[in-house]
Amino acid sequence: MARVEFCPPCSSETAERPIRIILNDTLVAVSQGSPYGLRELAVGYLLSEGLITDREQLVKVIEDAQGAAVHVTSCECVREGYVPLHRVTSAGCAQSAVLAAGNPARPASSLKPSITFNADALLSCMDELCTCSPRRNSGKCVHGCGLSAPGEAHLALVREDIGRHNALDKLIGQAWLDRINVRDKALFITGRISCEMALKAHRAGCPVLVSRKSATDEAVLRASELGVALVSHCRDGALRVLSCPERISN
Repeated sequence: MARVEFCPPCSSETAERPIRIILNDTLVAVSQGSPYGLRELAVGYLLSEGLITDREQLVKVIEDAQGAAVHVTSCECVREGYVPLHRVTSAGCAQSAVLAAGNPARPASSLKPSITFNADALLSCMDELCTCSPRRNSGKCVHGCGLSAPGEAHLALVREDIGRHNALDKLIGQAWLDRINVRDKALFITGRISCEMALKAHRAGCPVLVSRKSATDEAVLRASELGVALVSHCRDGALRVLSCPERISN
């Protein structure tokens, strides 16, 4: 017989809230996610959407934790024809307005870095991500995302969120705020790689995206076109290189 436990809601459970992202007084999106790290979440989302690109033009970022909103002020404006996502995007499968009908597409250039990443170092970094993520290891239902340099078996930065897209946005946003160059780094994520996550990595300029789980066929197709090396099933001493194999060495 199965043992059934009733667990009433409490503050120790994984929190999920709708978070408003506002750029220059324009509501860009409402993202469902964890109510912490909102500053880097908003910046990472705006970077992923291509709405901000120049660190020097960022004026300020004001986080309203109580109101679950982030107000970003930048000299860069929402481009003409951009259709904001006013509805709430799911924590599980976030939607990018870049792919939404009606938004103008920008030509994308393929990433062509000359650097390579060691497979053993990638495995070590993924193992570290799975063991050092504090909320994940305390029983919270969150995804972790990490960042490392070529040849480094340790992570330089880790962020978490209930949604894997948000975790990636948070890490990219924090790196940008800290002026960390990600164009020679690898991104690590504990969840499945979707097409939009491959696009986020490309927009950030990051040449490698690694997951301990799988990647969708559309993610592999887009990554191949955009010059992003996708690595899946990075666990238990093995990994699968799905695109740009020349970027991964033994």
